Amino acid sequence: ALPISLLQLNPIPIPIPSINSGMAMNSNAPFSSILCAFILLVCLALRGASLRTKQEKETSCSALKNHETFSTITVKVGTPPQSFDLVADTGSDDVIVQSCICKAQHSCPAEFGKCFRGYNHSSTFTMSKSPLPNQQGPPAVLMSFGSGQIAALEATDLVQVGLETANMTDSLLLMVKQALKISGTFEGILGLGRPHQQVFSSIQEAINVPKVHSFMELAHVRRFSMCFNYGADGVLGLNTEPRPAPLGSVGQLHWGLDFRGISAGAPSEPVSFCSPESKKPGMETACGLIPDSGTTLMMGPAEHLHALYSDLCSRWERCRNTHSGLVSELADLKKSGKLHISGLYLEQEGERTFLRDKAAAESDDTQAPQPAPSEKEIEAREEVMKRLKDMLRAAGASKQKGPLGGRHSETQIDMSYTFQMLLMNCKQWMANSSNLNDELPPVFFHVAGSAGGQDTLEMKPNSYVVEMRAPIAHRSMKKLMGMIPVEIISISEELVCQPAFGVMEYPTQLNGPVWIMGTPLFYEFQVHYDRESVPPSMNFVREPCGSCVGTEYKKSTSLLGADETVHGRNFDLRKITSDPLIREIDTTLPL
Repeated sequence: ALPISLLQLNPIPIPIPSINSGMAMNSNAPFSSILCAFILLVCLALRGASLRTKQEKETSCSALKNHETFSTITVKVGTPPQSFDLVADTGSDDVIVQSCICKAQHSCPAEFGKCFRGYNHSSTFTMSKSPLPNQQGPPAVLMSFGSGQIAALEATDLVQVGLETANMTDSLLLMVKQALKISGTFEGILGLGRPHQQVFSSIQEAINVPKVHSFMELAHVRRFSMCFNYGADGVLGLNTEPRPAPLGSVGQLHWGLDFRGISAGAPSEPVSFCSPESKKPGMETACGLIPDSGTTLMMGPAEHLHALYSDLCSRWERCRNTHSGLVSELADLKKSGKLHISGLYLEQEGERTFLRDKAAAESDDTQAPQPAPSEKEIEAREEVMKRLKDMLRAAGASKQKGPLGGRHSETQIDMSYTFQMLLMNCKQWMANSSNLNDELPPVFFHVAGSAGGQDTLEMKPNSYVVEMRAPIAHRSMKKLMGMIPVEIISISEELVCQPAFGVMEYPTQLNGPVWIMGTPLFYEFQVHYDRESVPPSMNFVREPCGSCVGTEYKKSTSLLGADETVHGRNFDLRKITSDPLIREIDTTLPL
């Protein structure tokens, strides 16, 4: 940068004596003057470059708009700038913007929002020709996401986020077709993923495809941070200050950590999966974990989730008692034969047993009529449902044993099922004054970095339980023509309490099964990413998220109570009224 800085400086007049003047001088005077002038120019240039670097790399703050399942950030593209709200996604690298070509071809619906116009609308917009001999026009890419696929064309234009601007040479991806299963606004994605690795570069060079660079790379952003606020905008910080004790990424393609399991109740409690001792020969870690802002839930293998739910139920008094009562009731019903008549049955899955509702499971159509049951079956079914509902109400009325008691073997039905059923029926036992943080135990995610540094991330019950929409079956009896009895099964979408977890199978050879820790993490911590460190690293800061005033960061001034999270959140559960975003990852690739 020094030669550029020198050329940009205005000439400074330096008095150099003339040889023809009548002044007396020694032969070294001209050389000394020139040397002094050069040194002065260099010093001024370095100072100017330093000042410019400091100004260019000033920390900036950009608001993250909360959309329940994801967050977006305002990004300006082109000259003059066109503004878009792009999904802030730490799980991908690319800048994707909806093109107006997609609208014109009726591939992108009107509800997706604003679209980008390049030619005749942006003076800095260009498109290159594809280097592939069998491809006409600009290079095209096809990308897969959990919600579907996107086809995009590579283009060049200016992109601005906060105070940072980058010329995205052949790296601005314009969405021209899509097959996404999403509703509402979707104008594109701002990828904030781990810096590109050689594996990607070698693949691209082998097929003669120009490398697509990320915004963070081209804007020379060294560090950034992300955090979300409940019911308010979150914060994306660019060029943030370095944080102490970072955890080096063990992932080569993703921001990935060494995952050492989850403790329930206290950090010192044993983990039931992913312990370092379970690491097999040749593996680097027993499990892996990806902090991902673009995934709504926390995703892990089904076997791990069953173990976690069972552990939580065993440490939650209400769940233990409900489970004991459920086992007792089901044993009595099975013994009397009423369980089969009612349409409820126990289903074996491996070593676990679950309670199923045959009629509701087989009914896909709302208000679908079922064959008329006999009067005996109707009475038996009503008795079963009444007993199970009474049991749930009793669980809410008292934490003590009594109607929920019983000494039947708990191997008849899995405790993970009881845990999920009890949460789904939370409205039957949760009063307005109920606080899940006093009811359920917290969970602790144990993570480590590539160099061995460790951290324990606490997630309180109000963080790992959410209200989500789920299909609920309702039964009613009607008589056609006033004579023929039929049973009506109606399926309605209702808000119910559910664990903020989802099933994802992502086995890897070096890092074992991989979890994704989605948006709940960013509500509880400031997650800091360092792109410049070797390897790239992460840090989880226990500070309130704060807010953005323009491009300046403003710390939270609220005083935290003993039971509040770092975000000063109340005890209302987070509501998710639309389908959660789920990451689609090529499980054939390493972490």
